[in-house]
Amino acid sequence: MAKAATVAGLPPEKALALGERMYREGILPNGKPMESVVGRDIKVAGISFGCASCHLRSGVGSVEGGVVTLPITGFKLAQARYWKYQNLLPEERKQLRVQTPAARPPYTDETLARVLRTGIDASGRELKTSMPRYNLKADDMAILVHYLWALSATPSPGAEGDTIRFATIITDGVSNGDQQAMLVPMNNYVARHNTHASGMGNRMYMSIGGKEMAGSYRKLSLSVWRLEGGPETWGRQLEAYQAKEPVFALLGGITHGEWKPIHAFCEAQKLPCLFPITELPVVSETDWYTQYFSKGYYQEGQAAARYLSNLEDKGPAASILQIVQDGPEGRDLARGFLETWRELGQGDVKEIRLKPGETLDATALQPLLQQEKPTSLLLWTGAGAFGAVESLADQAGRPGLVFMSSRLLGPQLLALPGKARPFTYITYPYREPRDEPSVSRYANSLLAGLPVHQPESRISTRTYSMLQLFTAALVEMDRNLYRDNLLDRIGLFRDYVLPDYLRLSFGPGQRYASKGCFIMQLGPGPEPKLIRKSEWVIH
Repeated sequence: MAKAATVAGLPPEKALALGERMYREGILPNGKPMESVVGRDIKVAGISFGCASCHLRSGVGSVEGGVVTLPITGFKLAQARYWKYQNLLPEERKQLRVQTPAARPPYTDETLARVLRTGIDASGRELKTSMPRYNLKADDMAILVHYLWALSATPSPGAEGDTIRFATIITDGVSNGDQQAMLVPMNNYVARHNTHASGMGNRMYMSIGGKEMAGSYRKLSLSVWRLEGGPETWGRQLEAYQAKEPVFALLGGITHGEWKPIHAFCEAQKLPCLFPITELPVVSETDWYTQYFSKGYYQEGQAAARYLSNLEDKGPAASILQIVQDGPEGRDLARGFLETWRELGQGDVKEIRLKPGETLDATALQPLLQQEKPTSLLLWTGAGAFGAVESLADQAGRPGLVFMSSRLLGPQLLALPGKARPFTYITYPYREPRDEPSVSRYANSLLAGLPVHQPESRISTRTYSMLQLFTAALVEMDRNLYRDNLLDRIGLFRDYVLPDYLRLSFGPGQRYASKGCFIMQLGPGPEPKLIRKSEWVIH
């Protein structure tokens, strides 16, 4: 379609932004909800039944409960639609001598406006009544039509030609061993994929199981973007990498610090990032472009709040004291607990923050307990507080429950003093250790050449899981190589059972796949076992 100088009297860029809001949120340019009719006579506000609800953010469409929602991307609207082999381009149909009747001709501005208002498509057929009919004024319709012509009209950067380009990120401070734990399985995967992708030729056009799987037959390239210096410089470094060699998406990535600068870059660039290895993700209900394994430390705090709230004996929940080690880990644990506790309608929480480098010992803990008299104590600190916890064992009037984080304690968890174990509860965001080996062994298929495998780091197994999910998304994208479509496909996944986490589950717009956490206790003896004290606490 020819580009207009103005759209409804607005600059095209402004109209595009307003059309995007109409499509995604059901909000008119004047700020009011769009009005539509479903099932011939049921009035529905656009904010509850917008275009993206069914056609998804990319416009590629979906299938749910037997209901097929057709693509409405600019690329598809500008072409005739056929009953069979719908993904073939006109030149491919000619080359392969595919002769089937068209289901409808290409849309025009006029026929696109008609189908949105009346449900009558470009061929004159009436669409099913589940498709909303929108009551739009001429200017509002022009803005929405303008947006639809631009929606997923061309492949996203990094997906041109026969190779899809990706990158992964490694930040300063990640040891060589941890780097290799991620890079070896990724490089093995890419090499294996490219071997299978070679020589596919016209199989890219063939229908396999009803799907055009050209996306999965393209070759892949993987670059490593190394970020040096402070996090405040990462955005500029990322911009330079992307300008030099644009990629379709980021796969994995690893940092031992916060992911926030990379997250912000991906939002600004509209660049998907799949399952980075970080315990400090950005927790947001609205951001779109980074898909995380979980909410990290924040999620452990949530689990403690839900566990306490659900106790039949409400005594331990009567008075809560959080003692927080200064730093992003303690901050996220405390915030996860506090925000969830408030959402559950519970009472106030007293919080005390330790200074950088300060260790909580028995001498420091006692006056705090005497002053606050908590019934439960949340120690979002490291193993340096073990002595203070042990001192509670023989103390009258001690808190009934003490919570600590397994992520924050790391391998030192097993050194928790025996006297403290009966009343110390551990937030544990992974599958039970006794069940994990039977699942994690599948990751060994991608570990050839890894000098040292350290399963306790969970880097290789999480990388394996990321690659399994990426493979499924690559197939589901078909030939619709748009960044938003990559995330749309993941949002439609079924539940997956993969290493580390009990269950990974998905939904449109959901950005944290593991939604649970166990509450554990440590058993007796010098080689203690973790004992589950809760079901998988769901958030």
